[in-house]
Amino acid sequence: MRRRLEFDEGAKGFMILLLLSQLFFSNGGYLFFGAICLWIILYNLQQPFKPTVFSIIFIFHFIQVAAGIWESNYLDQDINYRSDFTDTATIVGFVGLIFLFAPIIYFQDKIPAVSRATLLRHAEKLSINKTFRAYLIAFFVMNALAGVAFVVGGLAQVIFSLINIKWFLFLLFGFQSILKNQRRKEFYFFAALEFLSGFYSYFSDFKTIIFFLVFLYLCLLVTVSLKQMIVVVLALGGLFFAGVLWTSVKGEYRQFLNQGSRSQTVQVEKSDALDKLLELSDKQDAKTFNGAVADFLDRFQYTYHLAKTMERVPSVIPYQEGKNWGETISFVLTPRILNPNKPNYDASIKATKYTGIRYAGARQGTSVSLGYFADGYIDFGLIGMFVPLLILGFIYGKSYFYFVRKSSNNFLFNYAVVGALYMEFFAFEMDSTFLLGRLFAGLLTFFMLKHFFFPRLIKYLAAPAVVPAT
Repeated sequence: MRRRLEFDEGAKGFMILLLLSQLFFSNGGYLFFGAICLWIILYNLQQPFKPTVFSIIFIFHFIQVAAGIWESNYLDQDINYRSDFTDTATIVGFVGLIFLFAPIIYFQDKIPAVSRATLLRHAEKLSINKTFRAYLIAFFVMNALAGVAFVVGGLAQVIFSLINIKWFLFLLFGFQSILKNQRRKEFYFFAALEFLSGFYSYFSDFKTIIFFLVFLYLCLLVTVSLKQMIVVVLALGGLFFAGVLWTSVKGEYRQFLNQGSRSQTVQVEKSDALDKLLELSDKQDAKTFNGAVADFLDRFQYTYHLAKTMERVPSVIPYQEGKNWGETISFVLTPRILNPNKPNYDASIKATKYTGIRYAGARQGTSVSLGYFADGYIDFGLIGMFVPLLILGFIYGKSYFYFVRKSSNNFLFNYAVVGALYMEFFAFEMDSTFLLGRLFAGLLTFFMLKHFFFPRLIKYLAAPAVVPAT
């Protein structure tokens, strides 16, 4: 049983070379500092045979901070070419990740180390056939619920939390399929189906299944070899290519999905949507693709809004001294039934106010968030902003530790619970109102499931007792 990943000599050499090479790029100091943060956090956060949901969340956050540097280098520009505060926002982004993930690492260390043999024993306690049937039911039921979530208004948050049950069962089925080496064809088929179905979504849900597949792989990772690192680099290159291609077509594709209605809805048949996607992809050429690279990096990075906020706060708008987060907490905890005049959530309003950039809002079928790091800066300034990040990290870590230890008496069941519960908080760009709303709804929903549904589910999923031969 190991508490940290082991790296072979080739992998160590590759990582040292990768780290030092950052200094030879433009804006290399920022890249080098980011690489140091990446190594420190990921090395302590990623532990063999433990849930890896926060490793994935950290990596995505890190990429969204670092992408601003990569974009500057691609355009052959200084890091501050759009704002004099971009360098500060970048450093603050990396440091903020340390404050956010330090409490999570603390609770990750408190989870007892286990071995692959232990996980296999827990997998044997569950019936893979029953798990697969439960996943099939959830696949169809939860996908149907997703289609009506916005129609029912006040229950939308609860419905989206319940939809995570599908992902919980997908992870539980995936763990058993890999560890037992059973029903792998079915697992791969539905993984592919989830990926393709994600394109029939206004919000590009195809990346969700990638996160969950990486979760499964990293949970069972013990040693890292040079060969594995090369494969990862090639895979990331493929994902980058796909991401750029998607960036080049998604504007026209989304217009086709909503049929020009300016709503964040899908109003065409699934087969027509996929045909349109293939048609748009075939039209791309080298010139269009090269232009899409900058657009992709710009969409991926999220330090620009933090930098623009620093331009205006406190020189134009004073520090809010907790008012901003106070309004967020009040909005989240006040049910609409108690406040009929509660406004509809529109992240673009706050983004426009604090960046000075006029963004289209919900009426135009658009939502542009400021990012919850910027929310802390608006209230408490450059140093004080790390306090809400530390508190949020503690809430993440404490609740994560509770669910990974208390959801059931089966490790794999509990791993699947926390994977499904926390994966949606992967983005640096999330507005504080949306983040706290989803976190509150998710924790409440899974707490109720833990007490009233999980005991019955684990009993149903139990493998039949083996009668010893006499």
